[in-house]
Amino acid sequence: MMIETLILTVGAFCAAVVSGATGFGFALVSTALWNQALDPRLVAVLVVAFTLALNIAYLPLFWRDIDLQRLAPFAAGSLLGVPLGAYALSRLPAPALRLAVGVLLLVYGGYLLSRSRTPRLELSARVARMADAGIGFAGGFFGGLGGLSGFLPALWCTLRGWEKVTGRALVQAYILFTNVLSLLWIGGFVGVDAEAQGHLLLGLPFVLVGGWLGLRLFARFDTTTFNRVVLWVITACGAVLVLRH
Repeated sequence: MMIETLILTVGAFCAAVVSGATGFGFALVSTALWNQALDPRLVAVLVVAFTLALNIAYLPLFWRDIDLQRLAPFAAGSLLGVPLGAYALSRLPAPALRLAVGVLLLVYGGYLLSRSRTPRLELSARVARMADAGIGFAGGFFGGLGGLSGFLPALWCTLRGWEKVTGRALVQAYILFTNVLSLLWIGGFVGVDAEAQGHLLLGLPFVLVGGWLGLRLFARFDTTTFNRVVLWVITACGAVLVLRH
């Protein structure tokens, strides 16, 4: 029990620091740590609830920079993706899901880090909105799978070449929207029992302190540094998930 409590609190703090610094990554870091001691379906509930709390806390800092027109296709895609992800969480074997996510993160993040400059996509307005909806759908699927909604939109913002505050505001709004949906769907498929409620109360203070510290780090990054940090976080989390498998 002591080991479980230690992993819960340390994982909550470290994941929140990464989330505060990059705008996403809570699910990636916490999943890699918490799966050492906690049931994967309990981890999914904790990830979604804590990420939702963090993004509500971030909202006053970024809401002025949220472009609702730009957000709309991402949100529309997530409406379809979240139920499928939550259903997959309740049916598919957790180790296989972790490995698939880990391979995706490791290969793609490692590929972009290997390039001297991150490629920038130039898309027509129509193609861009369709692609945004596709990323929203995929992010929603991973959100329903366990709160992993942020990494694909964060990568997409990097590829589109958006300035760090613009991308951060969009990702925060998207994660907030998707996690509300995910909590409802995961709660319906998996359930939120007394054990989950106890873990939520125990971990919340560590999440809030870690998120505050991460925001202090974010303020020190320029856009180029921020984008590289995002890629390093994605690649490292992918490696942890693959090696643990």
